[in-house]
Amino acid sequence: MAKQDKWVEETYEDRQTREELGRQTNAGFARVERTEIDDGSIDIPTEPVLEPLSEEEIRRRVGSGNFEAAKDDKQTGSINS
Repeated sequence: MAKQDKWVEETYEDRQTREELGRQTNAGFARVERTEIDDGSIDIPTEPVLEPLSEEEIRRRVGSGNFEAAKDDKQTGSINS
């Protein structure tokens, strides 16, 4: 019996097999996603922002240190954005 190299990636030519493996993988991720939440943590709001946030509100949400670091980072913005 030939020894199988553990570093060789398995490939699947059959589309149904690939799709089924993808569904199984996604189901596995869904089972463990967001299952552990620290005490005192809050959900991150994902709804659209209806009005601009004040600097005080942004500072409260991200923390003073992060706010100051982002405000004074002297980095140029991305060319592609």
